[in-house]
Amino acid sequence: MTEKSKTRFGGQVFLGILLMLVGALFLADNWYYLDLGPVWRYWPLIFVLFGIQKLVNAEGREAVGSGAWLIFFGLWLFVSFNHIWGLDFGDSWPILIIGWGVSVIWKSLGRPARREKEVLS
Repeated sequence: MTEKSKTRFGGQVFLGILLMLVGALFLADNWYYLDLGPVWRYWPLIFVLFGIQKLVNAEGREAVGSGAWLIFFGLWLFVSFNHIWGLDFGDSWPILIIGWGVSVIWKSLGRPARREKEVLS
């Protein structure tokens, strides 16, 4: 088995199965077959876990930025859903724009500077 096929079937299949299981759990909770109770409050931390996993396995600047963004987004969702510090979606959505700005700066700092084409005289 080649390295490329291991990667394709490893992470993607695991993520797909995890998403299906989480979705099935939430569906069972909505249909009152299962009572997730306080577990429901912690589902945004899934993004944090994936972000940490990306940071641990990061092989470049872009992967670090992607992992940091997942952690930031997961924590924002957690704070918004649970009204931590009195924040909810209506109050905290500008934080996403700030995070987006940081992401844009992070990506631009990792790119090599453009060289102006020399004009031939």
